[in-house]
Amino acid sequence: MHVGSHASIDWDAMEEIAETPRVRRFIPIDSPWHRLFDLAHTPTYRELLVEFISSFTFHPPGEPVPIPYPGAPHPPEVSFRLAGVQRSMTLAEFAVRCGLYMQEEIETEIYTAGLVVVEKPTLVGFWQVIAGENHWEHEKSKGRVSFVRDPLYRYLHHLLATSISARGYSREWCTTTDLFFLYCLLYRRPCALAHGLAQYFASGHHRQERGFLYGGAYVTVIARSFGLVPHQDPHLRTPAIMPMRMGMQSLWGMRVIKRFPVGPRFKNPNGGVWTEQPLPEHFEDVYPSADPADVVPVEDPPEDLDGPAVPQPPPPAGAPQFPRHVIRGHAPGAALHPDVRAELDRLNDLVGWLVRAEQDRREREGLPPIPLPPVRAPHQQQQPQQQQHQDSDSDLDA
Repeated sequence: MHVGSHASIDWDAMEEIAETPRVRRFIPIDSPWHRLFDLAHTPTYRELLVEFISSFTFHPPGEPVPIPYPGAPHPPEVSFRLAGVQRSMTLAEFAVRCGLYMQEEIETEIYTAGLVVVEKPTLVGFWQVIAGENHWEHEKSKGRVSFVRDPLYRYLHHLLATSISARGYSREWCTTTDLFFLYCLLYRRPCALAHGLAQYFASGHHRQERGFLYGGAYVTVIARSFGLVPHQDPHLRTPAIMPMRMGMQSLWGMRVIKRFPVGPRFKNPNGGVWTEQPLPEHFEDVYPSADPADVVPVEDPPEDLDGPAVPQPPPPAGAPQFPRHVIRGHAPGAALHPDVRAELDRLNDLVGWLVRAEQDRREREGLPPIPLPPVRAPHQQQQPQQQQHQDSDSDLDA
């Protein structure tokens, strides 16, 4: 498992390409979105992040929580272990400690009215607004970011994919989670960022071993809120993972800018200067089209042309009423699988070794040997004997 480096906004680059006023419309100064992207430029400490994520639990407010026994205390909304100390708190306190909200904002609609989920048809309709039709893969619930027309939206998506919806690979795809945060950001809807960050941390232990862990910047902020100074902690032996800013080099790498006489600017698909296209106030929800393969035709039950089933004679007396499994012997089909045979031979060797070791011990201590159990008769020879015992038992009962 690798620890990823966060990416934050490079405001100098935004100023150089003359996009600062437009970015500030979506990310106002001293807003939760501004703090989310600004705090991403905080060092990450691997030990703190791994300890935090491996112990993090989240029980969203208002959702039912299973209680282990009657009268048990209700689990905290947020709990984790940090620097060897177990912590528990409400989601509101978590929102303040991770730096996304100010204490005075907790009682306002900035926090209380934040969206937790948006219906998927709305998100797909939003995707068609920014990327066009037929570019969303309904089966995989994602779309390629390269289809997003506005270069700034692609830039903002990259920031989301390394912060609150972070992952190490596949940033060229816009997932449903990415689309939710991008929708709230561009349409300036109140978004429950603390709830989303807590959900991201709670899903950390589900990530694959070859994946990346993010969120260390916000864990560092939480540690500082408790008075910890990570860069002075002697127990943190690995060096800090420093963040990066998505500056001009990143923009050139994304191939979204071009040098014009007025300076570097976002470019359109034809190579000219990009002209902003305002988002519509309303758009239609988009539902996936029905797949003909999923429609099961309703048919009449097949007609019984053979008539009622013919009764079968009862099995002969003494015949087994269950399928016979593989057994030792020379009966047809009694051969064991080579792997099973090898395992049984190994077990026989171990048992024989234990018996010999016990006999040697008793001989050294002057004890009499333990008599071995009698050798069992082959399976075919045991069956007549069992039948004789059953017959004798029947005679006694009579």
